[in-house]
Amino acid sequence: MGGLAAWMFILEIVTGVLLMLHYVPSASGAYPSVQTITHVVPYGFFIRNLHYWCGQIMVGLVVLHMVRVFVTGSCAAPRNMNWLIGLGLLVATFIVDFTGYLLVWDDRGLWAWTIARNLAETVPMIGPFFANLFFGPSEVGDLALVRVYAWHVIILPGLLVALMAWHFWRIRKDGISSPL
Repeated sequence: MGGLAAWMFILEIVTGVLLMLHYVPSASGAYPSVQTITHVVPYGFFIRNLHYWCGQIMVGLVVLHMVRVFVTGSCAAPRNMNWLIGLGLLVATFIVDFTGYLLVWDDRGLWAWTIARNLAETVPMIGPFFANLFFGPSEVGDLALVRVYAWHVIILPGLLVALMAWHFWRIRKDGISSPL
């Protein structure tokens, strides 16, 4: 399942690059550009749906992979470090999926952004810093959307690539777990 999740990630990159050619990361242009991709761009609806469904399948595969690794005891020594790397991959996968949800910048995305930002601000001591770093300024606008866009298309995919490379290297180093 981990290999299938990696293939979904590759498809996400390919379709995401194609979507970036038409997406406008501004508060006034995001939703209309998504509508243009869906209804005007040749095969845009297919690319957008492929991107969406590969993301959802990737989340499911990563969760199932983690469950399988836990149930079979493959997270025990000497593979416990790789288990922690896998947990990082799981969290990064959830966050990249959430940021993609926000990029449509419709009413649901705006409310999700508002709720997530407000929740992040409630974390003691580091909350306001984290909220500004991840979600941008507290006002809904171009800066907030560009911040989420940067996380979705640059920072999180880069983190995922680095963690996957480390994860695969650890699999080669520690050995593949045997099934039950």
